[in-house]
Amino acid sequence: MPRNPRLHIRVSEANHRKVKQFSAEHGVHVGTLVDEALTLLFTPPEDRPDAAIIQRLERVEDQIEKLETGIAFQTDLLIEFIFEWLRQRPGKNPLETQADAARARTELEALTKRVVDRSNPHIWN
Repeated sequence: MPRNPRLHIRVSEANHRKVKQFSAEHGVHVGTLVDEALTLLFTPPEDRPDAAIIQRLERVEDQIEKLETGIAFQTDLLIEFIFEWLRQRPGKNPLETQADAARARTELEALTKRVVDRSNPHIWN
């Protein structure tokens, strides 16, 4: 089995301590740590192991953004439908009182609060 070539380098005392400490904590040979670090250093960013994870997270973030936008749009449609439905109701009922109107307003506000997530910036901005 061929041996890996040796390389003698000078590093700062602080980095030497960090590498030694990491090596001791994880039970990894110092040469292996340096070899891995150099491999990652010379690997193009798009080919690094974490690149696939980052790309996937970006796609998920884009999908979440689209879902939030869709929810905001559907909520706006629902609220418009409710207001239009209330507007098209037949004329005033002679038996309807101010208390009925106040109760209807309260129920509509409660429905709106249940349907609409006020923390969603797409709806309220």
